[in-house]
Amino acid sequence: MKRILLSVFAAAITAAWAMPTGATASDVTFGGQYRLRGEQRNQADFNKSLNDHTDMWGQRVRLTANAKATDDTSVKITLQDTRTWGATQSAAGGPGLTDTCGAAVVAGAATSACNATDLHESYVNVDKLLGAPVSLRAGRQELAYGDERLIGSFGWSNNGRSFDALKFVVTTEVANVDLFTSKITENASNLTAKDQDLYGLYATVKAVPSNTVDLYYLSLRDNNGATPIVTNNTTAAATAASTVTRAQKTTVALGSAFGTAIQKTQVLNTYGFRVKGGAVGLDYTLELAHQSGKIQTDAIRYKISANAFALKGGYTIAAPVKIRVGAEYDYASGDKDNSDNKIGTFSNLFPTNHDKMGYMDYQAWRNVKAFNLNLKADVTSAFSLYAGFWNFKLANKHDAWYSAAAWNNTQTGAARAASQTNSNSGVGNEIDIVGSYKYNSALTADLGYGYFKGGKFVKDNVNSVTATATTSAGKNANSNWAYLQLTANF
Repeated sequence: MKRILLSVFAAAITAAWAMPTGATASDVTFGGQYRLRGEQRNQADFNKSLNDHTDMWGQRVRLTANAKATDDTSVKITLQDTRTWGATQSAAGGPGLTDTCGAAVVAGAATSACNATDLHESYVNVDKLLGAPVSLRAGRQELAYGDERLIGSFGWSNNGRSFDALKFVVTTEVANVDLFTSKITENASNLTAKDQDLYGLYATVKAVPSNTVDLYYLSLRDNNGATPIVTNNTTAAATAASTVTRAQKTTVALGSAFGTAIQKTQVLNTYGFRVKGGAVGLDYTLELAHQSGKIQTDAIRYKISANAFALKGGYTIAAPVKIRVGAEYDYASGDKDNSDNKIGTFSNLFPTNHDKMGYMDYQAWRNVKAFNLNLKADVTSAFSLYAGFWNFKLANKHDAWYSAAAWNNTQTGAARAASQTNSNSGVGNEIDIVGSYKYNSALTADLGYGYFKGGKFVKDNVNSVTATATTSAGKNANSNWAYLQLTANF
């Protein structure tokens, strides 16, 4: 509570400071959000012999101040506090006067993570720059484009995602064009570490009747030149292409440190097209993306070539109850050979993964063929129900199964069981049911349940567990998950 009060005070002081002399209180507006979500998950490791059970309550508080300094200049600041209930209090032996960091228990697992209060957004916005139809936004800001499959604010996460970015927006009757540069990783004082930058051009064409057409180019680049990236764990800087594992290749493609070889250049380019439209109850969205680029180390030159697409559509019946019936098919390429110098795994950059391919977050837009059927009913003006069925398969059975947690790396538990000898592509099926109730104009309650039934690939490969005549570990690869979320906006 003390930290929240301090945040309110800081927001008020900052907004007041942002106002020019003579500005009135009407030039500043305040808002915020309180959100609390409880989650429970069973058998996330898909191993029956280790029937894990986790549960937790996560809380997010956001306080926002918008200050309009002049007719064309404004400042926005959003303070955010995120915490897992009991994460620090249990570490201190029980409730205390202040929170302290240290070893804690979060969802049943030991962690050293601390609850955090930080600036989620802090930027200045200038409209009609130099009299032109151009706006400039500089500072920490959310970036979200299209269906947020590649660039998103990830609102489901209590932390969310924001970018330290400089963005120009050109607005015309025909199209809106965003041009931005964002600093992902900064190592100005360390010559042995790399910087990572994201550049983007995103155009939305408005001239097509009943349709919105998006064209985009995104470029993720590393050029520092002295970061360890690739090794075969036995050879320091003379790694041969034939000995590089898929996990190492994917790590290279996404710019994470791995081993002791020297990176010279990394470029990961994404080119895309998206169209969204509809008429007479029908709606549809199609998105296509292609990736190219290169990774040059002191020993190897890797070539990147990957593809992805997503197609979804639906039909809405307006009466007597508004019901939408929909279907979707998603594809993202995988890598077929872990011993060459070609990278074929599509990388979905910085997305909002949640709910794109199931609410349980077991599947990312990477090495996947996914089919979905769904139904949403607005039962009343305040209450809606959603039900969805997903079938997941590997696009390439020699590549890994990537969960939504692997949005930009191959972290442990997120990239599962890549194998050049795997013969199974069936990952599994997922069923999701979500209800949403709007209690009043400020408060919304959501209740959801998900059930995942593992396929042949999961049963025989995940966590190196193989079903045998005497072992049942690989025979039951099912998992379930439930959540309750309360959101109050003010």
